[in-house]
Amino acid sequence: MSNWADLPSELLQEIARKHTDYVDYLYTRAVCKSWNLAIAKRPRNLSSQLPFLLLPYYRENPGHRGFYNVGDEKTYSLELPEALEKRCCGSSHGWLIMVEDTPSIFLLNPLTRAKIELPSLSTFPTFPTDLVYLNSRNLNENCIMREKLHIRDTFIVKAVLSADPSTANVFIAAVIYGFNENLAYCRSNDSEWKIIDPHRRYKDALFREGKLYTVDQIGRISVFDEESNSMIHIADPPPVSPKIRLRQWYLASCNEEKEVLVIARYRKIVPDYEYKTERFEVYKLEESGWRYMESLGDKMIFLGSNSSLCISADEYSRKCKGNCIYFSDDYVRLGKDYAWEGHDFGIFELEDGEIKSLGLPSFPMKQPCFPHIFYFELSLYRTATSFFVLPPPVWVTVSP
Repeated sequence: MSNWADLPSELLQEIARKHTDYVDYLYTRAVCKSWNLAIAKRPRNLSSQLPFLLLPYYRENPGHRGFYNVGDEKTYSLELPEALEKRCCGSSHGWLIMVEDTPSIFLLNPLTRAKIELPSLSTFPTFPTDLVYLNSRNLNENCIMREKLHIRDTFIVKAVLSADPSTANVFIAAVIYGFNENLAYCRSNDSEWKIIDPHRRYKDALFREGKLYTVDQIGRISVFDEESNSMIHIADPPPVSPKIRLRQWYLASCNEEKEVLVIARYRKIVPDYEYKTERFEVYKLEESGWRYMESLGDKMIFLGSNSSLCISADEYSRKCKGNCIYFSDDYVRLGKDYAWEGHDFGIFELEDGEIKSLGLPSFPMKQPCFPHIFYFELSLYRTATSFFVLPPPVWVTVSP
């Protein structure tokens, strides 16, 4: 047959079923219009896919975003002007949770560019609507701009979804927010956010089997009970190493969404960078209590601002290595303008405790907008050769 566009749809569908990588699947659909129509938009045969790292932009093009693939160590470009000057505060089920320098927070599908608005941040009782956005105190323009950017970058610490909005009739969004890292949620048809137990500081949240699990600042595990609008305590902290360091907690699940893992991330103080991840400890919640996990087997866990992911490395041949934690920088600082974040990412191998580089491309340094203010001076010490990416990259799964 001389014309590739005339291949029978049955043959094209059989070819598509042979793909194991979503990038190859997209390339096949993009060959021509007839191939695009013949091959299903949502592949049903593909196993769990490796997440990409969402980068700040792509080759100086602000209307595009770079997506770094750890499998082939390549960066792919997607036109995504909706993400320009927005901060990604989470990724879940193939969607980005984006905030901007207004009270708006929305979901964005990076492939289809579909957008779903969530309730305004102004419905939070602690959101400074009057002071900043209505400028009730007649602050000067520079002060207002700085406050809006600060709110965009810090008010929502992390966001997760209960289900894929593309397929679910109703989904739930949960966020950790504010200086005190409180918890709130909304359903897809709600007009405002509902606050949950404002007296505890939360570090991570994860939906499993329709339930919202949380871990607080000392490692306690709780489950949300919507009927009473309260958290039900289910486990005390795991017996982590008594190390005095910056510690971050994560939740994950690696066995058909049934088991609960809690992961402790230890950071140490180092010159010029202020902090750097040193190691991780993984614990599994069992009926008898916590069990320290010396190995993850063939599993890979992806941690950061994203909803935690656990994938089998056996499905990707030599592309990635199992028994590892792939991590990105999610240490949100409350300073309004200095840029310490964006450098702390890598691969932690549980077998030997070593951390390896991800090999990301470098980006130009973010300069302070107000360098004359004294507490921004430390950020000026960062050199042009410092390796960092701003804003920090976020693990993202892609799904139409």
